[in-house]
Amino acid sequence: MKIAITGRPGSGKTTLCKRIFDSIKDEFDCGGFITKERREKGIRVGFLFHDLVTGEEFWLASVKSDSRIRVGKYGVILDNIEKISDRIKEYAKKEVLIIDEIGPMELKSRKFVEEVERVLHRDGTNIFTIHYRSNHSLIQKVRKSYQVFVIDEHNRDMVFEEIVSEFR
Repeated sequence: MKIAITGRPGSGKTTLCKRIFDSIKDEFDCGGFITKERREKGIRVGFLFHDLVTGEEFWLASVKSDSRIRVGKYGVILDNIEKISDRIKEYAKKEVLIIDEIGPMELKSRKFVEEVERVLHRDGTNIFTIHYRSNHSLIQKVRKSYQVFVIDEHNRDMVFEEIVSEFR
């Protein structure tokens, strides 16, 4: 099964991935990560990678980062994207691989792009979230070869049920 989930910011892509992971992790060998936003005093200050297996978190990007690699007001922390790229290689051995998100920040890392390209057509199940508007070649490959779900607040529960039913 090759699934891509996309939708506007705030549509529930990350929550959907977490729900899928939580509902199948006891029956299937799963690995992957989600991307969480970090807020301070109600203001978004950056994004964290959250490893679904270990619970570890690493900064993806922060307004406080002095990185020269920028996406909007956020400095992208390339070393941590490389760490996650190593985890992709490790988790690709599992039955189910979840990657949230393949987006502008993650795509700043050549290693990340190479690892995702390497696992695109592996034997196991892939569940990826992809940036809604990006025309990056990797995202185009995913769009062309995966079943793509465009989610919003009205259909995300239905999409959850449809995806999870494929595991039963």
